[in-house]
Parts: sequence; C-alpha cells; structure tokens
Amino acid sequence: MKDSALRIRSATVDDHRPGQTPWTSVERVRADGFGPDPLFEALIAERDGKAVGFVSFFRGYAGWRGKPMGIVHALYVVPEARRTGAARALMAAVARVALERDWIRVELFVEEERPAIRFYESIGMHDLHHRHMRLEGAALERLAQTSL
Repeated sequence: MKDSALRIRSATVDDHRPGQTPWTSVERVRADGFGPDPLFEALIAERDGKAVGFVSFFRGYAGWRGKPMGIVHALYVVPEARRTGAARALMAAVARVALERDWIRVELFVEEERPAIRFYESIGMHDLHHRHMRLEGAALERLAQTSL
C-alpha cells in the first residue's frame, strides 16, 4: 500500500472519518466543523482515491507565550494503512498549517503507555509528562453550581 501515492487534502462537509463511527450526528459535525464559525479543521489522507486517515485540529492559545498554537484533537489511520507514512504525512500537513499561521507549536494529548507515543516522539514531539484532566457530566454541573 505504501507504493501508491498518498494525497493530503482538506476535509469537506461530505467526508466522514474513515474507519470510525462518530459518537455524534453528522449534522452536529457539519455545523461545528463546516459552518460559519468552524470549531475545528480536518485533513484527509487518501491513497488511490480512498480515505485512509484523517487528522482534526483546532487553534488554541499559549497564554504564557502570548501566541496561538495548534491542538490536534484526533489522528487516525485505518489499520491496513498503518506504517505506510500516512500518519506522518498528516502531521506534517498540520505542521505546515502551524508555520503558515505563525502558531508557536502543535500539541496533542495521548494516554500514558500508548504505542502511539513512540510515533509522536519519532516526528519530534516530546512528552511533557502532564496529566490530561477532564471535567464533564455530573461533576461539571456540580462545580458550576458552586457558589463563590
């Protein structure tokens, strides 16, 4: 599969994530990513006209540095296309976007002990050893109701 030309392109409203079913509706993804104020961007990797991977990302802000940055939300390559350069090509495309837009860096979160960490390190990312914390559901509601 690696011998076929790989193409990276911007996702369109008609794309879907190859190999995965979203936990939300297509309408919600269309509104959030392709509406008048998109909350994320996505790139698609294609080989022989077939989607083999995607990366979604959004702009964040590095407060201590006073500069925008990119945050990768998801990187996925279908199992049969892994280790063919698709993930590297997708991350390289995000890196080009970051440089074009004067973003100071690109970050992502990955669970501890995941094999993907080795891939991210191989492309030059380094592990900050920060815990990725999440507040959601009932805990989010409880905290929001806390008075001053």
